[in-house]
Amino acid sequence: MSNAISNLANEMKEEKEIDPFEEKRQEIKALLKEKDIEIEGLKIKRANSGRYFVEVCTKLCDEIEGTKCDIKKISRILTKSLGDKFLIQSQVCGLRENAEQCQFKYMSKDKYKLQIGVSSSTKADSIVSGDSHLETKLEDGKYLLAISDGMGSGPEAMKSSKIAVKMLERLLKAGFEKEASLQLINSILLANSKEDMYATLDIQILDLYNGNMEFIKNGACPTYVKRGSEVQLLKSTTLPAGVLEKNDLVVYDYDLQQGDIIVMCSDGVIEANNEYINKELWVKYLLEDLETKDAQQIANLILEEAIDNDFGRQKDDMTVVVGVIGDGSQSP
Repeated sequence: MSNAISNLANEMKEEKEIDPFEEKRQEIKALLKEKDIEIEGLKIKRANSGRYFVEVCTKLCDEIEGTKCDIKKISRILTKSLGDKFLIQSQVCGLRENAEQCQFKYMSKDKYKLQIGVSSSTKADSIVSGDSHLETKLEDGKYLLAISDGMGSGPEAMKSSKIAVKMLERLLKAGFEKEASLQLINSILLANSKEDMYATLDIQILDLYNGNMEFIKNGACPTYVKRGSEVQLLKSTTLPAGVLEKNDLVVYDYDLQQGDIIVMCSDGVIEANNEYINKELWVKYLLEDLETKDAQQIANLILEEAIDNDFGRQKDDMTVVVGVIGDGSQSP
């Protein structure tokens, strides 16, 4: 936690000392003035991925219905000056919020889009699932996909997996680094180790602006990536969160392409097949034969096959999360 706070403080210090976009700020201000748009403030940041984040504060207009709002004009001017297409990330209407100014936050538009499908099932005769999953967009524009499998099944397994995914979401959205977030989650689960609160964590963070995926695995099953007719398995060997005082975490990078199919599974899905000694292979072979690129259909098919593999009875909790990468240039 101290490392995360230190990093945030350093970023704030650097912002105060250096403004690499001063020239662009003056150019944008001049273009806005030409369109009779009076601004109160303008901030420009650029992430390591190249994505821009722009905050514009303007004076209040005199029309609460929004017909005089300059939000689209500002977006076009940002595109002209910075050479990127922009989407509105958030907005505050000063008139509606009884504030002294309006605030618009823009970010560079993704070059790719993400279609998500999720399918899950509870262990036979169990009241609740020990699996938890998460699909959400982070403040930096990236997408977080995660599955946590609590050890065992039932309420205690559900408790540990929910703690893991909820903490992960909150920490990453608050600006904490991935490694620091996972170490903190591990510490919390370890503090409850007398109750055997162990949980795997399978994390994919997708940057759809530059087509990159970071993945981290704490005792989790492999991730499958289908590209064309080829299926690749992405693995790591770390133990579940809450087992060791310090987990040696490795963040892996993977370059994405349009048409890629990403499949994450909990342990119950992989272990459902009894035909293969290497149980990971049955999902690989199933994906190789699939022709559909509909994320929800793929998730449903994998789960149905997993249940059928065990004679129609779920011997464990099962969760499948599928992401399909598409062309974002045509999306609104």
